[in-house]
Amino acid sequence: MKFLFIDDSAEWLAIIRRLFRNNKNVMFVECHSVEEALAAIIKHQPDVIFLDHSLTEGGGEGLEIAKQIKGVKIYSTTADFTVRSEYQKLGIEHVDKCDLKKIKSIITENEI
Repeated sequence: MKFLFIDDSAEWLAIIRRLFRNNKNVMFVECHSVEEALAAIIKHQPDVIFLDHSLTEGGGEGLEIAKQIKGVKIYSTTADFTVRSEYQKLGIEHVDKCDLKKIKSIITENEI
């Protein structure tokens, strides 16, 4: 399985990149628009996406992206508590960015 992290935070992506530096099935893309994120999804063809909600200051791009993606497991990594229920309505589970153990577990469990 292939995993793709989409976020606007270079710092957070650097942390995740270090955690999975030896795993070629885990990819990381810094995106600042819906278009960049969709292009990354097309390019990498992931099975699982870890998706941030805001790719721009005050943006809500994550929901827009999630509504356009079919056939891919998505985890929301947003820190914005006010929108988590919107992701849940789409069947998208939340995973906290600080919970590196859970993120690692999701990837390890799905690497078959």
